[in-house]
Amino acid sequence: MIRINLLPIRAAKKREYVKQQLLLFVVLIIGTLVGLYLWYDMVEGEITSKKKEIEQIKADIAQYNQAIGQVEKYKKMQEMLTRKLQIIDSLEKGKTGPVRVLDRLSQIIPKQVWLIEWLEKGSMVQVTGEALTMEDVGNFMRVLSTAEVSNVSAGKAGEEAAGAGGKKEKKPAGAKKYFTNIQLVSMEKAKEDKYNLNYVKFVLTMRVHYDI
Repeated sequence: MIRINLLPIRAAKKREYVKQQLLLFVVLIIGTLVGLYLWYDMVEGEITSKKKEIEQIKADIAQYNQAIGQVEKYKKMQEMLTRKLQIIDSLEKGKTGPVRVLDRLSQIIPKQVWLIEWLEKGSMVQVTGEALTMEDVGNFMRVLSTAEVSNVSAGKAGEEAAGAGGKKEKKPAGAKKYFTNIQLVSMEKAKEDKYNLNYVKFVLTMRVHYDI
């Protein structure tokens, strides 16, 4: 009787089956990795895109805030100018001094300076005011000290005036200063919280020559 050994054939089939299973497992692993990579790349792209959008939004917000800040600053400066004009107008209407002196004062006040209070004691005046910077206060004091009556404006100063005994006397016709003895009493920094604007408060005294 002939005997056939089938063990090698079974072993070969078993090895082939194991190879197929391993190949299928490898294919599944590779497919999973490819799928995960594609998903990761898509998510990463979306995250990058969202980050760019967020940065652009932040840049837009910063630009808008800057524009709003400029508008608020200009509004504050407009309010300061209006208040300064109102104070000058009230000084003129109240006839605190000759109109010519007040008119000259309204002409020389820098745009960054405005008056809050004007107190007279004889020929001396105490002025309380505000300015955008300390340099503006210094500039205000400088223009006050150089404010002169021109030869044309001082025509009356050169006219003849009645003197003692009915004689005529001539006053000097040269240029004269409206303000002298200008002294800075105090100056301090302040802040307008509503508009986030820094400014300076100051008080100064000076002699005002109303008789020129």
